[in-house]
Parts: sequence; C-alpha cells; structure tokens
Amino acid sequence: MTRTEFSETGSSPPAVTGAGGRGSLVPSAVSTHYNCSTWAWPAHSRRRSGSCSGCAIWLLHHNSISGPIPDAIGGLPLLRHLSLSNNQLCGTIPDSLINSSSLFIMDLSFNNLSGTVQAFNIRNVLVSGNPLLRYPGCGGSCAASTVLQEEITVPALDPPTHPQSFAATIKIVVICVSTGSVVTVVLFGVFLATQQWRRRRLRIFAEIDDNKNSEACHGHLKMYTLKDIKQATNSFHPNNILGHGGFGIVYKGILLDGTIAAVKRLREFVSSGEVQFHTEVEVMSLVVHRNLINLIGFCSEDNERILVYPYMLNGTVASKLQAYVSGRPALDWAGRKKIALGAARGLAYLHDRCDPRIIHRDIKASNILLDEHFQAIVSDFGLAKLLGQGQSHVFTAIRGTFGRIAPEYLLTGESSDKTDVYAYGLLLIELITGRKRLDVNPDEFEKGGVIDWARELLKDGLLSSFVDERLKYNYNYAEAEEMVQIALLCTMYRAAHRPRMSEVVRMLEGDGSVAGRWERLKDVKAPEHGAETPKIVLSPAHYSEEEHNSVELEAVQLSGPR
Repeated sequence: MTRTEFSETGSSPPAVTGAGGRGSLVPSAVSTHYNCSTWAWPAHSRRRSGSCSGCAIWLLHHNSISGPIPDAIGGLPLLRHLSLSNNQLCGTIPDSLINSSSLFIMDLSFNNLSGTVQAFNIRNVLVSGNPLLRYPGCGGSCAASTVLQEEITVPALDPPTHPQSFAATIKIVVICVSTGSVVTVVLFGVFLATQQWRRRRLRIFAEIDDNKNSEACHGHLKMYTLKDIKQATNSFHPNNILGHGGFGIVYKGILLDGTIAAVKRLREFVSSGEVQFHTEVEVMSLVVHRNLINLIGFCSEDNERILVYPYMLNGTVASKLQAYVSGRPALDWAGRKKIALGAARGLAYLHDRCDPRIIHRDIKASNILLDEHFQAIVSDFGLAKLLGQGQSHVFTAIRGTFGRIAPEYLLTGESSDKTDVYAYGLLLIELITGRKRLDVNPDEFEKGGVIDWARELLKDGLLSSFVDERLKYNYNYAEAEEMVQIALLCTMYRAAHRPRMSEVVRMLEGDGSVAGRWERLKDVKAPEHGAETPKIVLSPAHYSEEEHNSVELEAVQLSGPR
C-alpha cells in the first residue's frame, strides 16, 4: 500500500492553488525542500510511492497548504486515508470527496473551509475547526458557535533565581530522558498497532511480488498464481474433473504443500465482473460455519477467476444417494436426516446471520458436499447475489435449476430467502425418494408432478410408495411423514406460506410444530394458470437431462412475449 507524507520542514510549504486550478493536482508552489512544480515525492520514498494515482494513504497535515481542495483528489481510485488537517485550505469541500466511494477516513479539520456540510459517503470524516462551515438546519451563524475555538497560552518559565546544584540538574535530565523514552516507546507501539489495523481494514486481498514466493497469504485466505493452479491440476486435465456446475468446472488438485483441494474454474468473466468477483471472495472468506464450505484461496489473473476449496472425501449428496456399500444404500435413513438438518442450518446461517444476507439460489443434492464424517456442507453459496441491509429481496437474472425454481422467481425474477426455502423442500424430496431426477412416471401419478404426488400419498397414508424403496422399510414412518410435511410446506406456491429456514431447523430438531402448521395450510391451493401464474413454470416432473444442470437465463427469456 502506497503512503505519501510531507514533512513539516522546508522553507516554503506546498500550496494547492495555481497552475493546476481547482480540478488539478499540479500546485503552483511547493516546498523548496522538494523543489518541484508538480506533485512529487521525497527522493527517499520514490521507490515505494510511485505515482499519485496509486497512493492509498495521503498524510498532508501540518504542511501550511493553502488554497481550495482540488476536485481530482476525490477521483483517486485507491485512496483510502486522506489527512489535510491543520493547514490553510479554503473554499468548499469538493463533491468528488463528498461522494467518494473509496475513501475510508478523511480529516479536514482546522482549516478555513466554507460552505454547507453535506451528507458524506465516507464513514469517518473530521471537519471540526472550520468556523466558516455551516450545518443544515442551524442557520447562517450556527457553525461558528458550535465549533469551540479556545486559545491556550503556555506561560514561559522564569529563569531560575537561585543556583542549582549539578547533581540536581543531572537528576532532572535523567528523569526527562527516561520519561521521553517511555512516551516514545508507547507512541511507537500505538503507531504500529494503528498501521496494522489500517492494513487489515483497507487491504482485503493479498498482493503478490513477482520476485518473491508465488503464494501470498491474507489471514487464512491465500492468493494463488495461475501457474500454481495449473501445476496443481495438471493444466486442468480432464482426468482431474470432479464435476460440472452452473458456475464452472471443478477439478481435483494437489497444492504446493501437498494439500488435496477442489479447484473451481469459473466461467469466463468480463472486465466489469472483476469488482463483483472480489466482493464475493471477500464475503466468502468471512462466512464461517460448520455446514458451509470454507474457502482456502483464490486466483484472479488474466481472464481466469478460480476458487480453491477443501477437497471433500465423500463427494456430493447426489452421488452418495446412488451409491451402495456392501449391497446397501450408502446413505441410510439416519444419515439422510442428518444431512437435511445440516443443510438447513447452513442455509439459515446465510439468511439470518450474514450481513449482507446471502441468497444461494441453486440448492440441490449436487451442491451439498459430504465431509469425512458425512456432515452436510453447502457449497456454491459465495457466488450468489448479495442483499443489502434492509432489503428482503433482489431482482436479478434467473439462476437455478429447471424444476427447482420457485414460481415467483420465474414470474418476476424476484429472489429472496423464500426462493431457497422452495429449493430446499425439493432437496428433502430427493433425500426421501433417493431419486436422481424428480420426475414422475405416468403409471405412478398422472395428475401433476412430484409435489402433487407427495401431497396425494400423504393424504391417503401411502407414503411407503414415496420413500426410497432401497431402504426396504429401514426407516421410521412417522419421521418420514413429518419430513414430507416439511417438504410440502417449503414448496408452497406462495412465498408467504413457506417457513423461514430458521423455522425449518427448529422443525427438524423436533419442536413439535410441523403437524399443526401443516394442518393449517394443507388445503391451500395454488392458483389456476392465468394472469397471476406464468405458463412457463415447470413442474419438477418436467425437465430434460440437458436442463438438469444449473442455468442462468434472463427473466425476459422465461416469461415469453410481452
């Protein structure tokens, strides 16, 4: 991070006025100590400072700078901390600083700035000590009275009137030096702590020096070079592919330290997606829960966007549902209940404990991983759209899997936490039935899809025809009945009728509310196809093999002609 600091020494302090004008960074006069006509750096810091546009911290306080603040300062893209306090700056505060989205700390205190104080886009702003500044709602003279300006006079010490002994003088000197040393050490410690805090707050990603080790660390998050990733995956060899998804291809890789990892190579990103990618990586690195995938590191180089995850020994729930161990299903009834509860807890954390809220938008068995203890690990959540504070939904391009997308999401593109609840209900049906695809054969049920079939069997008390036949009745019928009821509650047509994921967790933990809630809502019918229902909505029974994978389509493509 580049840091720019001017000394207080020099016979002529720098000024902001002059040839560059208000919108320029070119001063008319600067300190003869540096002797330059444009923004320049001391010789001892040029190697690490670079140009002004690359500066992250400007410490220009106590430099006797005069004139208006240039508009161009607010346009510096990497500037995070600006200190212009205790100078002679005048004029109004530029709009570029008021609306800056990059600055974190700005100190303009103790100058001669004027105008009206606006609502800043910056979290930390200091403007005290500017008597000409006005504040909205206070009138013309309010600011002058609200800013306290007290003149502090330090009386000079009278010369001693009596002689002091040499020993007493030495004692005083020793005390002063000792006190000064202690104060210096304390201030230096505070300075180091402050710098460390700034680095952790302002630098989210590790920076790599090409002349040093190719792998850099930022806390627990590592940044890999493309060379490292290619070496780990044998140049993305097809034999190392673990699976395909809507966001890209996942490869098995061996990192430099010998760790086996899952390397997700995302689909091509356009240049406008760089900021979004970094934002999502930041969020993913901060989300920690036992039922959510933990991000090891990432790579952002050339046109490649790559995420590195821990390798899950037992693969996905989708693969284990079809697997056998010693002639029996790899996942018994107890294991399926454990997976249902773990996935619900992970989603509830994303919805209720993350700020901004995270909506997954593609919940299914192939996106639920299993660790060595068959604990459910929700993956792919970091690539979902984020909801800002105070928002309950977001309008985006349709992303998900055909047959698993909530009706309101297909109709309007409105995604919310209830969209995930709908898909989770279908995940429960996957766990109950063990089916690879949620389609229904005509000889099984002719009146609708798998949801309608489950509702009919539950009503008739025939759920044994719905539960995975490979379990051979090695399950608790009452638990199966309750899990089907939860699945049907989660897949109610109207989002308002669906429970929240936190409520689903409590129901799976056995709070006793399932039967009563189902009794109240079991007779609620979905509206007939008409103006309120999109004809494009597909039953989970009707999607082809090509539609089985995650997709992303614009809402206009799904809603038909307008």
